[in-house]
Amino acid sequence: MAEPAPARRNRTGSGNQAALLLLVLLVWALILLALPFVGPAGRQVAVVGDAARSLNAIRTAGGEVVEMREGAILARSDRPGFALALYRAGAPLVLEGRIGASCFTTKPGR
Repeated sequence: MAEPAPARRNRTGSGNQAALLLLVLLVWALILLALPFVGPAGRQVAVVGDAARSLNAIRTAGGEVVEMREGAILARSDRPGFALALYRAGAPLVLEGRIGASCFTTKPGR
């Protein structure tokens, strides 16, 4: 009786999973980047990057600081187009506030 052939590993399965994971992460990142530009004015955004540069951009764009976090500042404004105004004022990166805030811890002592 002939011996059965050894089982082959399906390497394409893990490659497909990695590609799918990458696709999901890219879509999630696009959602975080796009959400500040849609919806009503007054929603929070997370301005990510250097604190001094972010604060300057928030002031210049007519916003107010809601909360300081490690690596991000939560801000809001009742002005329509606040996210675009932040980028024009030099904000490094603007993300949707509630979701973006969960990625950054609060500063110690607050």
